[in-house]
Amino acid sequence: MNQKYIVKFEQGTFEQSFKLAELDLSGGGVNDVFEILDEDFIATVIERFKTMRTDFNAAYKRHQY
Repeated sequence: MNQKYIVKFEQGTFEQSFKLAELDLSGGGVNDVFEILDEDFIATVIERFKTMRTDFNAAYKRHQY
């Protein structure tokens, strides 16, 4: 898709996506993408989902009638 790899993570109603240009990779194609998605990266994605949920819940509670 436009010479980019799109990596998407979903958890319930929340979603995170990352776009990687083919030119930014070392030439190994999709294998390079999987090398980037290491345990540390996945851990930050999980933490970000927790923050997203907290932020959304707080916003929802502020606007409840």
